[in-house]
Amino acid sequence: MKHLLLCAFIFATGSLLSAPAHAIFEVRATYGLLASKPDLAPLFTGSPSLPTIAPTYGLGADAIISPPLFSMGFGVRYENMGVEASSSGIEFKANYSRTALLLNYRLIDTLLFLGPIVTYGISHSGEVKAIQNGTETGVFSSDKITSYSVGLEAGVKLIGFHLGAELGYQDFRWKNATDSTGNVATQDINMSGSYAKVLLGFGI
Repeated sequence: MKHLLLCAFIFATGSLLSAPAHAIFEVRATYGLLASKPDLAPLFTGSPSLPTIAPTYGLGADAIISPPLFSMGFGVRYENMGVEASSSGIEFKANYSRTALLLNYRLIDTLLFLGPIVTYGISHSGEVKAIQNGTETGVFSSDKITSYSVGLEAGVKLIGFHLGAELGYQDFRWKNATDSTGNVATQDINMSGSYAKVLLGFGI
């Protein structure tokens, strides 16, 4: 009898894990970190000390459409991120928003989901500030920002709700960033780095 109950339990568990849970439309909120490590020396000319950069962080949202019978999803990602770091009167501030096309592929898409995810930035805005002793000595922006990301997402689906996480690398470059204060020459600011996100949403 115990063997029968054990077999029934294993069968039921396997059926649940392999049961299709395909969502045609998925919306989710995200909270993420980007471990950028830009070279600050060119932004703070003549400064003997520089602050240690913490990851940028912030909220975002994804909207994904997955056609029936396909394991691939197409969508849009929006992010609004920022960071502040200071040391000995020297401050670094950055904030930006990013809108990107999104493509994911589910290697597993049952009650569990797992697969690669990539994004390509199509719209960017942002500002990087260098502040010394309370005075803005550099305020940088660029109209030539490029970005893309490659990662892996995984999670679980619970009664329509999706809970998961994403890890990967984001290439994020501000080319020919100009300083509106006129104190610092035009710079290429590299905000690339590893990223992580937690995901919470629902699918129908």
